[in-house]
Amino acid sequence: MNFLILYSELAEYTLACIRELAAQRPGDRIVVVHYPINKEAPFQFDFSVAEFHSIDRFKTAAELEAFVESVAPSVIVCSGWMNRWYTALCRKMRNRSVNVLTLDNHWLGTARQWVMLLISRLTLKHWYQYAWVPGSHQYAYARKLGFADRRVLRNFYSCDTDRFLELGEKYRSEKEKTMPRVLLCVARYIPAKGYRQLWSAFIRWQARQPERWELWCAGTGEEFDQRIQHPQIRHLGFVQKHEWEPIIAQTGIFVLFSHFEPWGVVVHEFAAAGYPLLISNKVGAAEKFVSPENGWVVDINNEESVDQAFDAISALTQEKYNEMAQASRRLASNLRPVDWVRTLESVL
Repeated sequence: MNFLILYSELAEYTLACIRELAAQRPGDRIVVVHYPINKEAPFQFDFSVAEFHSIDRFKTAAELEAFVESVAPSVIVCSGWMNRWYTALCRKMRNRSVNVLTLDNHWLGTARQWVMLLISRLTLKHWYQYAWVPGSHQYAYARKLGFADRRVLRNFYSCDTDRFLELGEKYRSEKEKTMPRVLLCVARYIPAKGYRQLWSAFIRWQARQPERWELWCAGTGEEFDQRIQHPQIRHLGFVQKHEWEPIIAQTGIFVLFSHFEPWGVVVHEFAAAGYPLLISNKVGAAEKFVSPENGWVVDINNEESVDQAFDAISALTQEKYNEMAQASRRLASNLRPVDWVRTLESVL
């Protein structure tokens, strides 16, 4: 089998799934065409697990098409429909390969989405045999696009579950004795990630209940130079894969205040690492990885909702913290890269 993955922006979790595919199917060719590495997320990837090609190496659509013809893919996994080169390829290959459309959009009922529904009945549902989605919001959209229930695959996103379980396990015994009073947020410094609401809420909480908690923020982006300066807020900048261990050792609760996050694999990652979770209700992954047993889902535009969650953190006992951490591990363990591979193999 030849697998072709037409991807947008690579991430470590993408590589984890591709690495598992290569391990499960050692005789197959796996080719990944992807967007150039994002300067705001300059990950140092291990490209040895498959055959990777940045899309900017192809000067024209015809050049990319010729390359794909040489690959002769049995299966094409295409990241959304925003890249015209990708969609044109899938249209041309629809009778020669099994085409899988991935999407993480939520159905919002916008005018643009209604137009997309009309177009899809003439295009997407005929160019792709399957849609592959991470959760229920995306499932609803795929069904509206015209994909039959049996043609909608679930669990498109998986983190490197075993890696984060292992990282969390290293410091489990220490945290079960003494809960780290440090919140951790991992997100780009852009308006959509809600950093300003998070900083304001944290400062308000510490003024109301000064217990010397800290907030550590990892990431970079267009608003990094406008980051707040506060003695209990620490800005870590961009963190590479090999730099996470000491951070995980010292932090205790994961928080993400995005205004809109179609999914958010980072929630899965830190659930696997054994963190209780404080998550915005606009984060798609909350439906799968956050429950009353392991965290709080809040409306970040509702100060009362946010303040109540922070007060609940103040009231955490060590026993309750340990129970929540274990619940996070349990929820995260339900989805692994091997499940991603099994889902992809189901189309063969």
